[in-house]
Amino acid sequence: MKKEQMFDIDAVITWVDGNDPGLGAKRAQYMQGNASLQADDIAGTTRYSDRGEIYWCVRSINKFMPWVRRIFIVTDGQDPKVESEIPVEIVDHKVIFRGYEQYLPTFNSLSIEAMLWRIPDLSEHFVYFNDDFLVCKSVDKDMFFPQEGYIKCHGHKASLLWTKTRYFFKRLTGHACRVNHVQQMMDAADIVGGSSSFIRLSHTPYPLLKSTMQRFYESHPDRLAQNIRNRFRSTEHFRSDELVYMLLKKEGRLQVVPERDVLMEYMPHGGMERLERKLHRVTCQGSHVCFINFGSLDKASDAIFSRITQFVEELLKQ
Repeated sequence: MKKEQMFDIDAVITWVDGNDPGLGAKRAQYMQGNASLQADDIAGTTRYSDRGEIYWCVRSINKFMPWVRRIFIVTDGQDPKVESEIPVEIVDHKVIFRGYEQYLPTFNSLSIEAMLWRIPDLSEHFVYFNDDFLVCKSVDKDMFFPQEGYIKCHGHKASLLWTKTRYFFKRLTGHACRVNHVQQMMDAADIVGGSSSFIRLSHTPYPLLKSTMQRFYESHPDRLAQNIRNRFRSTEHFRSDELVYMLLKKEGRLQVVPERDVLMEYMPHGGMERLERKLHRVTCQGSHVCFINFGSLDKASDAIFSRITQFVEELLKQ
């Protein structure tokens, strides 16, 4: 019989309603007509668009992760007014940036992620969600934390040297985004040092330890400043989740498990046939898919979005 985990686990969701004209005006003020910031990998509108994914995210946590103690939603002066049986707290950027107000407002998710450990009353063990994540099957606590103080992350190990070489040539030929998540993972691995590999992470919920983040950033204030001083994404940033995982890997407290079987990712390009093949991965007999990422739904056609909505509502109905 599986032993019940006795420690608290919170969920943290970062959310922005890009349809809010006030927030749009604030962002435009700081962009100051800089066309280079319009790229999707930096500050394009798709980064801030909202089609109600957070309501799916919160409902899925309630249904499939009912053991979560509390859900924290981190926002910039907004409130999605979600319904939830699990207690929900709205945390404003001003709270987690207290003492660092000079870096606000920020429109940079990597900057916000670097400050999540400063959420008041956050549990030591927490799972970080982007608002476009969806849990689609009941999962136990040990999906993320096999035991107290240990993390199970979903991804795979990759060679630093080989990946750096590959991305060097991709940038040389113009086939790599100037600001990209793989480079940010490698940069975090380089900061930790002592390894020839890094954890190539996919778009799943990320289990984290508050104390690991706190110890690193409090003892390396220069690295914290590096990660929060740019209001928009830049090549200076590194991934805080990767940093935590590489630190725990050094201590023997990290378990890396393949993401392929448990994750379904969908970006709205291609037709309905492609979408149905993706959805079938979730519903077919013997499926191990636990997490879905519906990315950039602002770019989906009405027909595609309607089918996804139908699928999600059926999945989440009580």
